[in-house]
Amino acid sequence: MKFSKLSSLLFTLSLIFIAQASGHALYEQVCADMKEDQNCCLNLLKSEPRITTATKDFELCQLVLELGIKKSTEAQAHIKDILKTNPSPAIKECATFDYDGVVASFKSSLGELRLDTMTSNYDAKTAGDGPTTCDTALANAKIHNPVLSTLNREIMLLSKIAFLATNRLPIKLSG
Repeated sequence: MKFSKLSSLLFTLSLIFIAQASGHALYEQVCADMKEDQNCCLNLLKSEPRITTATKDFELCQLVLELGIKKSTEAQAHIKDILKTNPSPAIKECATFDYDGVVASFKSSLGELRLDTMTSNYDAKTAGDGPTTCDTALANAKIHNPVLSTLNREIMLLSKIAFLATNRLPIKLSG
């Protein structure tokens, strides 16, 4: 290869690397898709330093799903603590059935990530069903608990983030 062609190729590659380096981080790209929840998304994901340094879509998905498992498990434990002082059927539903489903959906999504990205994406999305059902049960029981509402909003947000992140992966189907 002639020197001029080689230098031209190297120059082009350098421009590509510079463009990528100056672009937004992966987590910022996912949060940009959140529209009105973009700032909440950024704040939540910035709380996990490994997420902010993820350089591959798969790595980002894995870290977001791990955060979803961690946060939903913590939320469920907190709701169970609330249940001790307020043993209403609605809070019991949230603490057990609803959040059992949330934790299971995040875990299932993580487990399917390598094998079946469509199922992983679906499970990430359905993780948001638990907090939605919990909110409805609380509203029907006329229970206004700002702590529960905040927990539910955070988990719904994580479900949306995980859905958008897994949606970026190439389609892989098991079977």
